[in-house]
Amino acid sequence: MTGEAGLRLEERDGVWVLTGPAASRFGLVDEYLAYLSDRNYSPKTVRAYGYDLLAFCRWLVAEQQPLTAVSTEVLLRFLRACREATVPGRPGPNVVRLSGRRADQYAATTINRRLAAISGLFGFVAMRDPDAGNPVPKGREARWRVPGERSGMLAHTARRPRNRSSLRLREPRRLPSGPSPCASPWRLA
Repeated sequence: MTGEAGLRLEERDGVWVLTGPAASRFGLVDEYLAYLSDRNYSPKTVRAYGYDLLAFCRWLVAEQQPLTAVSTEVLLRFLRACREATVPGRPGPNVVRLSGRRADQYAATTINRRLAAISGLFGFVAMRDPDAGNPVPKGREARWRVPGERSGMLAHTARRPRNRSSLRLREPRRLPSGPSPCASPWRLA
């Protein structure tokens, strides 16, 4: 996933926009990034989403796929391309982590953030035009609720879980690390 078609992301007057020869095909991305800025999203979040959408637009240019014709099948192909892509500057395919994954691939959190940016873009399209189809599949709720949260005196205070797209990678669960023995201020001498 290199810089196909010379697409770049630049900041102009505090708004992130795509520039380059093929940027006119992706005016919707510029509008979405401006919408995020107008909603007072963090500038770093808008920038990160901009780079995630830049990667998606570069991939669409390489695949000769217009943004208006993106379907769930196209998103699955993009997911596969992200999983198979190598990150420049990282050790080659001979270096393997303890988990068994190659060290030169994108992390699951990076790919999921890219898919979240794409999902937000198509949610923005659906907000503007309710008849436009959203290619991002809907998933089940993000977390399970225990019976006590569904009934009782404080049931109205329980946050409603959001639906999470099934178009995601599983992220490894990391266990918390405890403090080192010498970091305790109550250490006996």
